[in-house]
Formats: sequence, structure tokens, C-alpha cells
Amino acid sequence: MIYSRKYRIKFLCLFLSINLYAQEIWVEDNNSGEPLEGVAIFNQDKSKSTITDKYGNALLENFSANDSLNFQILGYKNFQIKLFDLIDLNMKSIKMIPENQVLKEVFLSVARSKTSANKIAEKVSIVSAKEIEKRSGLSGAEILEISPSVRIQKSQGGGGSPVLRGFEANRVLLVVDGVRMNNAIYRSGHLQNAITVDPHNIERVEIVFGSSSVGYGSDALGGVIHYYTKSPEINSENKLSHEFSSSFNSANSSSINNLTTSLSFKNWGSITSFSYSNFGDVLSGNNRSHNYEEWGLTNFYSENNRNNYSPNPVYNSTPDLQKNTGYNQYDLFQKFSLRLPYNMLLNLNLQYSSSSDIPRYDKLSETKNGTLKFSEWYYGPQKRIFVSPQLKFFLGKSWLKKGTITGAFQKIHESRINRKFDQLTRFYFNEKVNAFSLNTDFSGDGGSNVSFSYGLELTHNSIDSNAFSKDLVINNQMILDLINSKSIPSRYPDAGSSYSSYAAYFNFIYELNERLTFNAGFRITSTLLKAKWNDSTRVNKLLSSLNLKKEALTGTIAITYLLKEKWKLSSLISSGFRNPNIDDIGKVRENSGFLLVPNSFLKPEYAYTFDAGIIFSENSNNFVSLRGYTTLVSRHIVRSDFSIFDDTTTESLETIIYNGDEVITQANKNLGNRFIYGISSEFSYQLSNNFNSQFNITFTKGNKDYSAGPMPSIPPLFGSLYLNYESSKISTQINWKFSASKNPYEYSWGGEDGLDETPIINLNALDEREKYAGSPKWNTLSILSQYRFSDKTKLKFGVTNIFDVHYRTFASGVSSEGRSFYVGIKTKI
Repeated sequence: MIYSRKYRIKFLCLFLSINLYAQEIWVEDNNSGEPLEGVAIFNQDKSKSTITDKYGNALLENFSANDSLNFQILGYKNFQIKLFDLIDLNMKSIKMIPENQVLKEVFLSVARSKTSANKIAEKVSIVSAKEIEKRSGLSGAEILEISPSVRIQKSQGGGGSPVLRGFEANRVLLVVDGVRMNNAIYRSGHLQNAITVDPHNIERVEIVFGSSSVGYGSDALGGVIHYYTKSPEINSENKLSHEFSSSFNSANSSSINNLTTSLSFKNWGSITSFSYSNFGDVLSGNNRSHNYEEWGLTNFYSENNRNNYSPNPVYNSTPDLQKNTGYNQYDLFQKFSLRLPYNMLLNLNLQYSSSSDIPRYDKLSETKNGTLKFSEWYYGPQKRIFVSPQLKFFLGKSWLKKGTITGAFQKIHESRINRKFDQLTRFYFNEKVNAFSLNTDFSGDGGSNVSFSYGLELTHNSIDSNAFSKDLVINNQMILDLINSKSIPSRYPDAGSSYSSYAAYFNFIYELNERLTFNAGFRITSTLLKAKWNDSTRVNKLLSSLNLKKEALTGTIAITYLLKEKWKLSSLISSGFRNPNIDDIGKVRENSGFLLVPNSFLKPEYAYTFDAGIIFSENSNNFVSLRGYTTLVSRHIVRSDFSIFDDTTTESLETIIYNGDEVITQANKNLGNRFIYGISSEFSYQLSNNFNSQFNITFTKGNKDYSAGPMPSIPPLFGSLYLNYESSKISTQINWKFSASKNPYEYSWGGEDGLDETPIINLNALDEREKYAGSPKWNTLSILSQYRFSDKTKLKFGVTNIFDVHYRTFASGVSSEGRSFYVGIKTKI
């Protein structure tokens, strides 16, 4: 009787708990804490089901206590729990763990909001943290080559300028966690700013190919590279964890080390990461299958640096070792996530990157009258400070389903130092940029088949640029002092400059039916550029100040069609633009006898792209895709001859005296319309449970203008083939990469492509196109492996460029690594 009463009381309590609990459950992302809408919840035989609402909530009142509940949504691992256990453990929320492989079907970048791949017409490539981990010793720029159709240019060991569809530098937009990295002094030549992003902290990289100005504004002509950093876990079972990784690469004697600590509590989480990387001089390949025996050899080098003086070039007994390509760098990363009331999430993102001096190898290899020209040429420590608070909220309204407000402050410090061998005068060029930005990104829905996103962007860059020279005081090859400081023309306006932009965008997706999706969007942007020069340091005495205001309207129209279950057809027409920045309009720079000077008449350039593609896909491991595009670049900005009419230092209008040398003056100009077109294809096939093969190839072509010459940054045909093996303990990849040659007559006339960095075939030729061979073809074979000792410890090892091939990627001023052995370890503590 007593037992029966106890049983009835326990049953009554359970019954009451089921009803008082109201059976409401909240489903959220395990990593970010964001509520998940559209999670399907059903019992074992699927006789009972429900779905989470706009807030991630769902009522479970129709389920029985003994039902096993299944939680399922695209992009996350399935989760199962009995309702009885849910109540017994007093669980109010379910945390869904992202599934990396499935997550490839969800894109975050295209419309600045999460969108299914089936609704996206653009070509988007994803580099995941798992793929980055398989490689060893890569920089934030080099990880981009994991993606098909991306090529990286290098001028020095600490280089890395991504090329997308024939666009490079300030025509490709870099973004980190929703904040644009591109600033007012991003140049049109080659950039190395991507190396300031630490690969250890990357969760994924999304690369959007083609004009993407609707969501991102100026600079996104070739595409957008969006780095997403890791986010802390909130309320994880593991409250404190540590992770350590270390790797070594023999070709440049590099050592890369990282320590990451994570904290996770009920309502907040934290990630702290520190990395130190030391890169030695790069040893290039010795197998010269291109038959240019002297090309790329470093026979002599400079031993000069900030503190040591050497009057003459020094003989290099190992000419394949590219002296003055080493540098070091450290990176700090801190991110906090705090869950707030009313379905809000606050993130604070802090990043700091600083390098040593980075020698400019291509300049230190430059010769004049048969000997090295520069004794010193290096970038001073490159520093980037990044502070970004971000608020995410979830209203669930039709007009405002969810929103993100992201503020950011970035402080960038760059410098360039050079001195010639026959001089004791050292030249300093210093640039500091303070970049402020505010982004508001909102999304809503107009019913079951309509979704839209909209937002605002405000940016402001202030630039401080100065330049001066100092004379060395030396004794026994030691620099004792620097004297006689003198102001010289700075790289950018030395009396101050600024660049501001204001923009609004709207994008919507309309599902006409379950197969056909229509997408359209527009963006309006206004920019204001101000610059002023001091009288004493102006190159052009007729130009003292600038005040330019420009507006731009861009848009996208796209359509996707799902043909049966496995075919997807897509096409789009999009426009992009790039407003001239301070680097385009106000830069002064000497290179190889040419002096780039300011041009106040420069106008924005536009890109109009038609893009079409077809994909056949059985699953994420078995697919084939083909995509073609053509882009019209209107008012294309390129370097061209420019006369300074008030200059009297020489008799010719084409030259002036600059830093003691007679140089030819050039400026950036709008030189008409240009065309770029191309095609790319990707193939993936699962050979067996353990083996997978992948192949990709990219062809890009630019038209040749008889007055302006060939388009710059157009790479030759390139591609890669991968064979992957995966088991519970070991994963191995064999990859073959190749590039076709490029004819010297296809190189740009402005020098961006670096024709003078290719093999010399006729030293006495007056025409550079007959003097240099252009870029030789090349191919490399590598094998990369990873062995898992346990869930916590992994060993990485492999050999890259197995046949020790000597080669340079297109437009690069430094040869790539020869045969290299690498080993690395990663362990969780």
C-alpha cells in the first residue's frame, strides 16, 4: 500500500512536470549560441513531429514521456534524446553541433546572411578548419590556395597576394568576421596583408567569385575572401581546454607554434590564442626542367640591415638559397561570447599581428650596371590591431527576423626602408591608418517562399604618411648613429588624407517553386576622399589638395534552377565598382626607373559580369561542375605615362629627377573598357569508402588593348589533382599542381605582372618582350599525411615538391620552395 502510494506520487510528479514544463524546448547552435529556426523534431516512427519557430523554440506537448526525440536540420549533426531524460535532467535547451561536411551546403557570405547553396547562383568555395589543419606551415594567404581557382603571388618570403578571376590586390575584397580589411592605402599592385590573419584561428574561409558589391561595396570586383574566426563555445561540458600545435618545414627552416586556451561557462565563453612563427630563407628547387640554368639564382646578396653595414654585395655559395627571404611574426587572438537576455548574443573580437622587418627579396635582387642596386630594402614591422564588438539579436518579426550590428576599429602600421649600395643615405616611408567601421545587417521573411536581407555600412579611414632620410654614421661595419634627418616626398599626402564611405543595400530571394529561385539586390554607395600635400615635399607643385565625392549604384540579378534531384543550373548578372582610394590617386612610388605620381582626375571603375554554371551532384563527395563568365571592366584603372608640366629638373616632359635619379613619370589613369573571360571546372568522385579523387582547372583570358596593352594579373591556365585516403587513424593526400606558361607579349605594360622577373633570353634586346621569356610552365607533386594517435593527439608529416622543381608562380618575384620535408604535432590538453 505504501509502495503503491509512493508509485502514484512519483507518477503524479512526472505527469505534472511534463505539463508544467509546458514541453517548450529551445534549440541553439552549440558554438555560437544562436537560436536555430526550422529544426525538425520527431519521434522514432515519425508519427509525431514539430518544428522550431523563429526564436528556436518548439512545444513538445504532443510527445509521450517514453518517446525518443530526434532533432534534425541541414548543416548540423543529428541529436537524439528521450523526453523522459530531457525532463529528468531539467534540460531547457538542445545544442546542435555543426557538421563540417554538411555545412558546405550553407553559405554565410553572399548576402551577408546564412543562405542555402541551392538558392545561390554565385560560385562560392569553402576552406574549412579541417582542411587547413591537414596542411602545415601555411600563412593566412597561402591557405587560400587550398581552394580551386585561387592563385597567390609573392614578391618576398613574407608575401601573399590572392588573385581571383584576373583581379588582384585592391580589386579583391578581404573581410574578417564581417569587417572589411581593405583600407584606403590598399594598392593595385601586390599585397601581403592577408598574412596578418592567423590560420590557427580560422573556422572557415568563404571565397565568393565575381563582382560582389551588393553586400560588400567597393573593391569586390574579382570577389570576396571572407575569413571567419573561431567562436567560443557557451555552456560546454568541457569548461577548460588547451590546445598546442607545432610544425617544422625544411625548405625554409620554419618553425610555427600555437597555444590556444578555451573557457566555457553557462552564459559566456572565451578563446585565447598565441602564435609565433619563424621563417628562414627559402631554398628553391634545383630541378630546372625549364632549362633556364641561371634564372632565380641568388649569386650575390646584401648583408646590410638596420644595425650592420656592408659596403659590397656578398657571394652566395648556395645560390638556390634565396638570401633575405626570412622573417618572423607573432599573432594574438582573443574572442569573448556572452549570452544576453532576450535572445541576444554579444561577441568581442580582439586581434593583434606584428612581424619583424620583412626583406623585399625582388628589390634586393635588382641590379644596376651589373651589380646589386639596393643594400637595404625591407618592410618595417607590419602591425595590425583589430577590435570589434558585435551584437546579434533575434526578434522573429517578418520584417526583422534577426540582426547583427558590428562595430570595428583597426590600426595598421606599415613602413618601407631602403638604401642603395653606393649611398650612406637611408630613406624611410611610414604609413599609419586608423580605420573605423559600422555594419548593420538584418534579415527578414515575407512568407514561406520569400526572404530578404538589408543593411547599412559606414567607414572612415584616416591616413598619416611621412617620409624622411637619414645619413649613416659607420665604424667597422657597425652603424653607430643616424644623422641629418631631412623631409622627402612621402608615399601618400603628407599633410593628411582621409577616405569615408556610406552605403545601404537590399537583397531578396524569391522561391517561385521548389526548383526555381530568383535573387535580386542593389547597393548605393557614397564616398568622400580628402588629401593635402605640404608645399616643400610635393612632386607636382600644381597639386596641393584634393576633395573628391563619388556615388555608385550597383546590383545583382540571379536565378537558380534545380533540374530533377541532382542537377543545378545557375546564372547571374552583377555589377561591381571600385572607387579610387588614396593609393590610386595620391601615391608617390619609384620602381625600376618609373615614378608613380598623383592624378586628381581619376574616376571609379566598374565591372559588369555575366556568370553561368551547371553542377551535377549526387552528394558532397560526388559532383562535377562547369562555370563560365565574362566581365566588362569600364574605365579600367591602369598605370600609364604622365607628364608633370611644372617640373624643370629635366628637359623632357616624360622624366623628372627623384632621389638623385632621372625617372620616367607615370600615373594611374582610366583607359577605356576591358574584357576578362574565363571558365573553370571541378570534379570529385568517391572511389571507395576510403578513397576520394578531386580535379580542378581554371582558364582566364583578358583582351589586349592596342593603346593600353594586355590586362594585368591574368594568370596562365592552372589546376590541380588530388587523391585522398581517409581512415579512422590516418589520412593521406597526394596532390599534383600545374600551371601553363605565359607568353611575354601577354604581360601588362605597367609592370604589375613582373615580366622582368622571368628568364632572360636576349640580354641585348631593346624590347622587353624579346628580352624576357615570360613565365615557364611547371608542375609539382606532394604527399601530405596525418596520423591520429587518439582523439586528442595528431601527427602531421609529408613531402612537398617531391621532385625539387624550380618554379615561380605567375607575377612572383621570388621562387617557390623546393623539395621540403615537414612534420607537425597537435594535441589537446
